[in-house]
Amino acid sequence: MKALIGLATAALAALTAGGITAALPGTPTGPDPAEGTATQVRVTAVVDGDTLRVEDLAGRPLGRVRLLGIDAPEVAHPPTPAECYADQATDLLEDLAPVGSTVQLVTDSRQPDRDRYNRLLRYVDHDDVDVARELLARGAARRYEATQDLTREDSYSSAAADAQGADSGLWGTC
Repeated sequence: MKALIGLATAALAALTAGGITAALPGTPTGPDPAEGTATQVRVTAVVDGDTLRVEDLAGRPLGRVRLLGIDAPEVAHPPTPAECYADQATDLLEDLAPVGSTVQLVTDSRQPDRDRYNRLLRYVDHDDVDVARELLARGAARRYEATQDLTREDSYSSAAADAQGADSGLWGTC
């Protein structure tokens, strides 16, 4: 047993010395282990107030990304008209994650990888701003009530409550 522990320790030391860091299974590697991998991608389109279309940095399309934890008003899908504040929510998402910009997609291990429409479910960060939290804070989206076990739940709930209390965005318009 001592020999096995010695080999594992030596292997880890060799990896670390070579600039490679390794973590044992179950060992947190970041601030919160529930927030999983982060991937940089480029925004190719803003679909609506809570959905982006992205590609990897080599230009390969990755499809649509649904921002975790929020529900923005629906844009028009003729013959159904747009919901109140849908255009403003879409415009704000375009400002927060502009087409052509590089954003970071972050997984949440507590949530599925994709939704029923095959969209990736991710947090989206741009220029150190949590895009979904900012949409909530400005009243451009509501909390997506079906997902309450989010890593960022406390921050999202607080932002949504503040916006609603201040009648910001859709809360004061719709």
